[in-house]
Amino acid sequence: MEKKNSVPRTAYAIAFTTSLGGGFYWPYISIYAVELGASYSEIGLISAISNASPTVLQPLWGYLSDKLMKRKIFILLGNIISGFIILFFAYTRKPLIYAMLLALSMIALSAVTPAWNSYIGSFFEKRERGRGVGRINGIGFIGTIIGAIVSGLIMTMLIGEKNILQYSFAFTIAGVSLIIGGLLSFNIHDPIGNNDGYSLEYIVSSIKRNNYFKRLILAEAMWSFSMSMAWPMFSAGWIYKLHATKFQIAIASVAFNVSFMIGQLFLGFLADVYGRKKVITTSRFVFPLYPLMWYIAWRVEIIYLANLIVGLANAVATIAIFAYILDVTQEEERASYFAIYNMVLGISQFLGSYTGGFIGDSFKQFMGMIPALHMVFLISSALRLLTAIPYLFIKETLTS
Repeated sequence: MEKKNSVPRTAYAIAFTTSLGGGFYWPYISIYAVELGASYSEIGLISAISNASPTVLQPLWGYLSDKLMKRKIFILLGNIISGFIILFFAYTRKPLIYAMLLALSMIALSAVTPAWNSYIGSFFEKRERGRGVGRINGIGFIGTIIGAIVSGLIMTMLIGEKNILQYSFAFTIAGVSLIIGGLLSFNIHDPIGNNDGYSLEYIVSSIKRNNYFKRLILAEAMWSFSMSMAWPMFSAGWIYKLHATKFQIAIASVAFNVSFMIGQLFLGFLADVYGRKKVITTSRFVFPLYPLMWYIAWRVEIIYLANLIVGLANAVATIAIFAYILDVTQEEERASYFAIYNMVLGISQFLGSYTGGFIGDSFKQFMGMIPALHMVFLISSALRLLTAIPYLFIKETLTS
């Protein structure tokens, strides 16, 4: 078995810096659309774009990264270009123009993901992948937590809830952080060797033979659709149902990210000890609780609790799925596999988010704003429960 190298400090620095930027703008992507006066359908479209745009071109980026055996250029340029576009978010006042800028930034960021996943995956042996990947992601989420806390405090207490400058501040810091993360990527070392025999025919043939991956991606596609249906309604719920401040929204993001970070840092061993399938399947049956808690929520503290619960479930599932894909792929094809996986999820989440927004608008016509939110929460919860069942039929990869 090949000997893996230790993780360079640069990897931790990039993970932290880019995640810091994420903490400054991810909690407010759809919230900004709500405050621009977007309809439920437009909020659904923006939520859909934020999920689909980072994935639609990933197969191309992943193929090129594997074919050229290059990781640095995709990580570097993707972060820098995305960061520059984010700087312009707060200068638009029209939801559809904002959606266009969001799509462009996410397409640029999509070049990063397959190359980054392949890069960090190369450092760990099979029995250490859960722990190792969790460690890197956990360090990154410390940045996300710091970004969310600082942005929430400054936007609410120093700038003010009604001042549009709150978004200018958050998006500016986010953009600069991503640019810095891209510049740090100059220190990344690409894998040694070439991949001259790699072709589209090769990757298509590989996926056709890979029953492990095919079962996983089918289950994930159904699951992602049902999970994402409620996402636009969460954003609307913060403003219309709970009347939350930006600081309260930030606290909810922090609750999720702290829980996620703890799970990534300390629970990654579960996927190594008990197997990938058991961890993934168990976690999926936790998620139907989340929209139900939104349904009954009358105070923001209930959402804080919900985020703590789902953060842990999401953390262990993310580690287990990442390790699962590493288990069933070779290093020279991993960027393409991760790219195809992310693209399928992005398409499912696009359809789910837009469907949720459309259903919400439809119910709002004859039920009112809050009852429409509640109906989408209930539908999403039921579908999440149904689409957790297919995970019982995926294959375990940790057999030796």
